[in-house]
Parts: sequence; structure tokens; C-alpha cells
Amino acid sequence: MTFRYARHTTDLERIEQFYTSIVGLERLGGFENHNNYYGVFLGHTATDWHLEFTTSNEKPISTFDADDALVFYVNSAAEIAQLKAKLKRENIAIEDSRNPYWMQNGIQISDPDGYKVVFALKSLSISANDSLTTLVTAQNIHTWSDLIDFTCNLPYGRNLNRHDFSLVVQEGKGTCSSKHAFLKKVADLNGFKQVKLLLGLYKMNQINTPKIGTTLIDSGLEYLPEAHCYLKLNNLRIDITSPNADFQQLAQDIMEEIEIEPVQVNTFKVEYHKNYLKQWLVANDIDKSFDEVWNIREQCIKKLEGLI
Repeated sequence: MTFRYARHTTDLERIEQFYTSIVGLERLGGFENHNNYYGVFLGHTATDWHLEFTTSNEKPISTFDADDALVFYVNSAAEIAQLKAKLKRENIAIEDSRNPYWMQNGIQISDPDGYKVVFALKSLSISANDSLTTLVTAQNIHTWSDLIDFTCNLPYGRNLNRHDFSLVVQEGKGTCSSKHAFLKKVADLNGFKQVKLLLGLYKMNQINTPKIGTTLIDSGLEYLPEAHCYLKLNNLRIDITSPNADFQQLAQDIMEEIEIEPVQVNTFKVEYHKNYLKQWLVANDIDKSFDEVWNIREQCIKKLEGLI
């Protein structure tokens, strides 16, 4: 059985914008002039529910109060923090809820029609029997939210190899590739949905990546295309490379983005990055060889690791 919640509105465009850009739903479809009704379907492709919003010549006459709310559950404290940051950027006020439960376990806002929307944390239990999950639970980590926090707080550093995700725990460190691939692998092994591993190429410079210092400027480069991994959790892009990592610092500088599987952070990511750099050098008439540029990039990575 598929569940649909339908509601009439006076401003379909504004409602769609809110529920896609703020709540993070996807536009699944829509219709025009069905007996003078226009509508959109919003939700997630892999779920058995969606919202329908319609408009027509008739204005809505429904009534609601402060206890009527749409509740969206997320699965980590990192998502709640990201949502709060997004609401602040969009100047959307977080409200006091009449129901004390939502005050303690979530955040409440109003949609453009004045209806209440709640985001609440519902963490997932880590309980699979595979060796990687067993390694995680041996660290006294039993929820997905706690695992994200644990991984985020590990120092930045390259692991012995890229294909053994257990090294993130065993060596107590990781890069954007190994940390996010490790989390995606654990999510897959435990059947967690709405977790995607993304590979983005962004314009790395000293503004969005301050730790590289003046390495690029000293080399005569304004920026350098850098491959960076991050997660997409319930349609929220989240960077857990370090406690201070913030995807919004890179959002405007993303040049290309694809979804990958954990195993692809090994050979595929490196080759994908190198091929992009070679094409970039030619397209932008950069007066440096690929080897020179790759060496400059390695100097930047060493600075990120604190090795120089």
C-alpha cells in the first residue's frame, strides 16, 4: 500500500520550492489542468509515500492548529545540525512547539501556508554481524549517529591503503575518501537507506580550503580542481572529513558531482581525478605539465595532513 497525503494551497510554486530546497524532498511528478487542478508530487523515489499539493480556482478553507504537523525523521545529529544551519541561512525561524516532545526531540518551523513542519532525530541501530560492523560495535558505538560523530572527530590522515575500510578505525584516522567510504559501507551492511556516497570536483583554493595556505598562489594557480568525497543523507549533503568541515564552504565551487560506491574510492577516484585534471589543463591553457600540477596538489594534501 502506498500512502499519499494531499493538501490544497494557493501558491504551488512556493510550496514546491520549500519542500524541495528546505525539507529536501524530490519532485516525483505533477499534472496540469486536470479539471482545473494543478499539482505536484513530492517525496523520495525509494519510499512508499509522497505528498501531493494542488491548486485551483478554489481557495483552501481547511483549518489547523499548532498540534497539526508533518514530521520528518532524520537519522543523525549531523543532519539536525545541517538543517539548523540551512534554516539560519534562509532566515527561517525555529519555533517553540506546543507539544513538549518535539521541543526535546526535534525542531519545528512553518511552511509557506503556515502549517507546522517538524524535523526529529530517530537514530538507527548498528547491529549487523559482518566483521566491519563488529569492529565498530567493539568501540562501544551502537548507533548510526554516534558512528558519524566518531568518524568525524578522527584526525585527518591517509590510511595504509584505500580498499580496507577497517583501517579508519584501526589506524584512528582517515581522509575524505576513506571516512565517507567507510560510513557508506557500514550503512550498506546494516541496510540503512537514503545514504549516498558522492564524489565532487571543486575549485580548491585558500578560501574554501584554508589549510593549504598560499601553496596554489605561490605556484601561479588561482585554484586547482580537487576530488572530494562527502555523503548525501536524506538529500542533505554533509561533509564529515573533520569537525570543522562544512559542505557549504564548497557548494558554490563544485564543478562536477557523481555518485560512487565505496570500492570506487580506490583506483576509480584517482583515475577520474587525473583524467579531469588533464582535460582541465588543456581547456584552460594552463602553462604547466600534468606532473607539475599533480605535485602541487600533493603539497596541498601534505599541508592538510599537517606534514609540512
